[in-house]
Amino acid sequence: MLSDGVRVVVAGGVEHWVRVVGAHHGGVPLVMLHGGPGESCYSVEQSVGEELAKVSTVIFYDQRGCGRSGKPTEPDTYTMTRLVADLEEIRSALGLDRIIPWGVSFGCLLAAEYAVAHPNNVDRLILHAPPVVGPLHPGLWSLRPNAVDTLLAPAERTELRTQLDGLSDPIQRTLTAIGAISSSEHAAWFFYYDPANMPEPDPAAPEMNMEMALALVGTERPDLADDLAAIMTPALVMIGLWDRHVGFDMARDLADRMPNAVLRIFDRSGHLIDEEQPVEYVEAISTFVRDTAN
Repeated sequence: MLSDGVRVVVAGGVEHWVRVVGAHHGGVPLVMLHGGPGESCYSVEQSVGEELAKVSTVIFYDQRGCGRSGKPTEPDTYTMTRLVADLEEIRSALGLDRIIPWGVSFGCLLAAEYAVAHPNNVDRLILHAPPVVGPLHPGLWSLRPNAVDTLLAPAERTELRTQLDGLSDPIQRTLTAIGAISSSEHAAWFFYYDPANMPEPDPAAPEMNMEMALALVGTERPDLADDLAAIMTPALVMIGLWDRHVGFDMARDLADRMPNAVLRIFDRSGHLIDEEQPVEYVEAISTFVRDTAN
């Protein structure tokens, strides 16, 4: 039986910070898989964690090298294969038969890969802003500079296009574009529908693990969408209408591919739905969990 509280679970030789809330609900728990790569689950804990714990058992954990978890001695273990294995070891260590992977942004890739690798251990699937491309899609990294270009002031746009001239590698082009938007006065619009929804900086928030980020950026499998289309797992796909970070079409197209998926669109959100429409976000997950319960 799960109980509320923080514990350490060793997976793949790394100590993982794990927190359980709402254990009294029983049932199949939500397992939150954070974004980045290299971020932590801290911001989602703060935005909707306690409210979701009122309706479901929720498990938060920071991936290897991230947030409050330990760092691996071998940095070459920052791979999707290892992250999937870590999640499986954590599930087993907690004595869980089945889980509901709840991915946010990059965490959707981990949730999806886990569902494909361990379909019998996945009860349902929740994907918030999934960067899952189809085999014929140009890819997130190819589209990112255009998304940034849209928001820049004229002088910034000219400078970005000058910097991009001659760059052909999509990752390098993305990093250049992200650098342009991060220094722009319009930066908040890249992540938020309404910049007023952006929370104040939290000094307690863990720092991003850039080593992990650089190891995993651009390693997505283009055939993952086809693999998801072959499984019958009930899925909730959530996307902000103004999500410029991932893009609306990826989520829509993925929901169309998956045989038992429902698409939920949040019309007053960008990438961070849990911060801009937290009430609706919790309602969407709660309704999905309730209506698809066995």
